[in-house]
Amino acid sequence: MEDVKNLIDNLEEMIDAHKRMLDLAKEKRTLLVEGNSDGLKAVVYRESSCVDEIQKLEQQRKQLVQEYMVNKGLSGQSFSLEELSNIQGSPFVRTTLQSISKQLHVIIREITQLNESNQQLIQASLSYVQYSMGMLVKKEPAIGYGPNAKNRYSNMLDAKI
Repeated sequence: MEDVKNLIDNLEEMIDAHKRMLDLAKEKRTLLVEGNSDGLKAVVYRESSCVDEIQKLEQQRKQLVQEYMVNKGLSGQSFSLEELSNIQGSPFVRTTLQSISKQLHVIIREITQLNESNQQLIQASLSYVQYSMGMLVKKEPAIGYGPNAKNRYSNMLDAKI
């Protein structure tokens, strides 16, 4: 039973970490709309540490699941929360695991949608910057050897040395 309690504690920590990631994605969206690049750098840094925490929790989860499965006499590489809840005999633990699974799915879906939206905002900003740069930078005429080519460098060949 201790294995299951540790696993549930780990999963609840994962939910908290994903909620922090969701909050950061929302904050990032606001900063993108405002064009606040300094604030964006700070959020990306915090997001990176949050990702590191989630990866650490995921490694712990894998280890806890493996220990739980060995104690149950089962073997396998990886088990989903749904599979674990089906194996679990206790109705309370089963419903807890199913609830955690649903919460994680909802939060991860929200993070994914916000990240896609943020990516579109970044792409729109980049397109605008490229357009603005194109308006400011003088276009160079094409250089070539055809009949329509400009005779730009002919004076260099005619210079006296």
